[in-house]
Amino acid sequence: MLVERSVDWEWILRWADDQRLGALLHSVLSPLSVPVPIRNRLRAAWMDGRRRYVLGAEQLARVLSSFKDEGVPVIPLRGPALAELLYRDPSLRPFTDLDLLVRETDLARALPLLTRLGYRHLEGGHSLSHELTWRHAASFISGRPDELPIDLHWGLVDYPGIAPATMVHHQELWDRVVRVETPGGAYLGLSPEDLLIYLALHWAIHHALSGLGWPLDLALLIHRQRDAWNWEAVAECARRWQIQGALFYALREVRERFEVAVPPWFLGRLKPTGLRCTLLDWLRHRGEERLERLDYLIPFLVMDKGSEILRALSGTLLPPATWLRCRYQKASMFSAVLAHWSGIGGACARTVRASLGRAHR
Repeated sequence: MLVERSVDWEWILRWADDQRLGALLHSVLSPLSVPVPIRNRLRAAWMDGRRRYVLGAEQLARVLSSFKDEGVPVIPLRGPALAELLYRDPSLRPFTDLDLLVRETDLARALPLLTRLGYRHLEGGHSLSHELTWRHAASFISGRPDELPIDLHWGLVDYPGIAPATMVHHQELWDRVVRVETPGGAYLGLSPEDLLIYLALHWAIHHALSGLGWPLDLALLIHRQRDAWNWEAVAECARRWQIQGALFYALREVRERFEVAVPPWFLGRLKPTGLRCTLLDWLRHRGEERLERLDYLIPFLVMDKGSEILRALSGTLLPPATWLRCRYQKASMFSAVLAHWSGIGGACARTVRASLGRAHR
């Protein structure tokens, strides 16, 4: 048994804290005879998760009600809504913000509404004008200390730098929305297939296929639907939206880690070939923490076509002047170019160190 062996509890607790999975670990280990100090620390993590979920769910309900009153359709993407959908105890799923998806055409109403609700844009190195022009999401914080930030999305995913977004047809997502019933009320949600695509893209592109929480969400979603999946529809969307590589790597990883029922024919249809596939597999087997530090490289490697990578790299290395001015808000173009290339140099150095450093044992 686990408790009969020499266990490095401090390492386990540090890992759980890094992954934000202390509450989940408490649930898993609660039937076992765990040392009392360890049990108390894990229970504290669960209590913190419970408090976060209750407050987050209440905040989400208030925000959704305000959007409904304003007549702005909105879809909660993750946070307490996803926790309620996938976990028997929503306290087990960590979240640090509320992610809301609106139509791009509704931004003119959504942004003033957030202002009236007491939220202001969180710059984070990017101006709101830059994010509205070049990105697909922006972050907003509340003046109240007990409220979570809100990430307002009008698209599913953003690549790093100035790389092009995927070819996701967002109107299709809105055409397929479903009504989700919860004890706290009803809200709009992505269809199961679209939610699967979104979670896979988010993990592959925004988190470089690292971490445990994101693939666990995917595994629980796949298990929840079981035999009801329309895998053919997912494969067709992946082809049309040019996201086959990202979906392949994310769902193959989930299948291998959690042994969920992702059909082999589906992965075979999506599987990329060539040097990029070989390189990504090599990086993947060199350690989990290595992927986390390759957050600029992995999104390029999962692109479907070599021409997309070249176009993305050229746009990143030589962005248009309008992008540079909007991104860096510098007094001169020279200063903006200098800031841009300084950032590229830092990202390249970090990527090389992460790629060529000693493999994790």
